[in-house]
Amino acid sequence: MRCCRRLAFNTANGDDSAVREIAVFGATGGTGRQLVTRATAAGHDVTALVRSPSDLETRDRVTLIEGDVLDPDSVGETVKGTDAVVCMLGRTPNNPDDIVSRGTEQIIDAMTRHDVRRLVVLTSMGLGTSVRQVPWYVRVVTATLLHDLMADKARQEELVMRSNLDWTIVRPGGLTDGPYTEEYVHGVNVDATAGPISRANVAAFLLRIVRENGYIRETPVLTTRDGVTVEFLREQATSIATRLRQG
Repeated sequence: MRCCRRLAFNTANGDDSAVREIAVFGATGGTGRQLVTRATAAGHDVTALVRSPSDLETRDRVTLIEGDVLDPDSVGETVKGTDAVVCMLGRTPNNPDDIVSRGTEQIIDAMTRHDVRRLVVLTSMGLGTSVRQVPWYVRVVTATLLHDLMADKARQEELVMRSNLDWTIVRPGGLTDGPYTEEYVHGVNVDATAGPISRANVAAFLLRIVRENGYIRETPVLTTRDGVTVEFLREQATSIATRLRQG
């Protein structure tokens, strides 16, 4: 794996053997499905909150909680008894525009109630200090067409940073459906711009920092040095159009 700096492991608080069960929010999305598959293959039990159990393939080591991320009881049932939480919430149809931040607030409250401290959150490059690392045309799109969505994610990050949890906020580049390659770079002060990165690689990285307790209270970016192709731009345009329809 190419890496721009070493992960900030915290061996005093945990190691690979410390995380047995992982609560997952956003398990039915592209990255979420990849994470569930990888986590169970690595021997972890997964509890996932889903609006409809049929949206996620039934498999061993996975417990599905049917409910809504805005419902405190459903979120609490998902979090209770787990060792770590991975939040990959995104805008979905028939939900309020601020579903990401409001849902994250419910997750933080549930983790506090049930004494679960480890939280890993997936947001996006272009937020916080990483705004300097995205191309100009991405900044234009996020400031106009995706303004409401990015404002919701910015609020999400603010809530996470204000919490007393052992959080990590991961900001990936442009997500693709490419294969798992481990060919990516990550870091807090990494010299890299937002490039295409597969959801499979993002899921692998999320699981790694959960297992190894990496980047505690930090906001690493996760990207590649791959060039931007016409196919990638077409994928991103399609993704933007989908988000706008869902909004």
